[in-house]
Amino acid sequence: MLNDLRKPRVIARLCRALALEAVSSDEARDLIYAAAAEMVAEAERFSMRGDLWELFFAIAVVLDENPLCRVYERRPAQGDLFRILGRDLWSIRCRVKAVKDMIAEDDGFEPLRVLNDFSPRNEAGFTRRKNSYGDVSLLASRFAASASPDDMASALGDFCEKRGAGQFALDTAFTWDSPSKSLVPVDDTDPQTLSSLIGYESQKAELLANTESFLQGNPSNNVLLFGDSGTGKSSSVRALLNEPGFAGRGLRMIELRHDQSGDIPDILRTIRERNYRFILFMDDLSFEEFEVGYKHLKALIEGGLERKPDNTIIYATSNRRKIIREVWKDRAAASDDVHGRDTMQEKRSLADRFGLTIWYPSVSKDEYLSIVRAVAEEMGLDAGGPDMETLAMRWELEHGFTGRAARQFVCHMLQRKAR
Repeated sequence: MLNDLRKPRVIARLCRALALEAVSSDEARDLIYAAAAEMVAEAERFSMRGDLWELFFAIAVVLDENPLCRVYERRPAQGDLFRILGRDLWSIRCRVKAVKDMIAEDDGFEPLRVLNDFSPRNEAGFTRRKNSYGDVSLLASRFAASASPDDMASALGDFCEKRGAGQFALDTAFTWDSPSKSLVPVDDTDPQTLSSLIGYESQKAELLANTESFLQGNPSNNVLLFGDSGTGKSSSVRALLNEPGFAGRGLRMIELRHDQSGDIPDILRTIRERNYRFILFMDDLSFEEFEVGYKHLKALIEGGLERKPDNTIIYATSNRRKIIREVWKDRAAASDDVHGRDTMQEKRSLADRFGLTIWYPSVSKDEYLSIVRAVAEEMGLDAGGPDMETLAMRWELEHGFTGRAARQFVCHMLQRKAR
């Protein structure tokens, strides 16, 4: 029933270490220590704590993505098939337990006993699995307390109903790797929330309303956020993953570059049948006049033979309202083109296919200073007094009235203070 639970290196090493007829005692010891070293490195990286043997077994089970778990992904698990899966899980976990027993009885493994209740030195690790860590820890505890294969099957069924299966159960943000045609989890996601972004209240409200409708399975639009650089367009989109309840309700985000638009059919084949809601995020989307990649995107949004799945939506940011660069020679060429107007419309049609367009203009002087004060307070810098405002306005002359400029100014002042 399981696809290949022994594929993760940690579990593979532990299972091989217990195949006593196939390995020597020295090789078994080396395999166990190698597995332990890998677990510690991962635990430090992501600030994982508790019984690492049980935790990594639970992670391997979730990542297995067997067909049964996919069927009951974020749906109530029913029927007797999970009992078959439970017997497979029970068999492999018995090997993990045997390793723990060996470590407890053999003083040669005494240094590894700390993994039974591990506390990371790094308390501020990457945020990659912050949304799933509690549920995975609970699954590990239920596996450890299971008295029968049926108990293990029940625990896994409850987990799949809540979070699903595979990489989407554990991670929420991904990039696309074109050579391998695979999704790569983002280790450290931006912790910023929409409420912490100062200003642009109406823009954020529109974005939230559209995303809420999408999560509910109601009609929703692909969104183009355009405006000046540094106004918070990209931060607004990324902050959606940190909205309360959004990740728990199945929101996932895949970021891709504009030159990867030709890979979109491969991405859709990966996510089409999954019981999640995916935002395809294209940051700083723009095409030069000679590029033709935008035609892949046009076909996806509207008009292609392969329909965009209902669980997918596109959010893009751009400094250009029309996305595709236009130059004066285009207009000159259009005057000699029998269908010159059609040629111009072809270049503008991509932006028109986004159902919702949200404009992020530069902020006013008062809004800029408000952002400076808020960011200064957040970073522990006293922003009071007219001198600070004067310096902030001087900074604006070179950097503009934007939230990014305000944050950069505060960082500059902190550096000056440190010197």
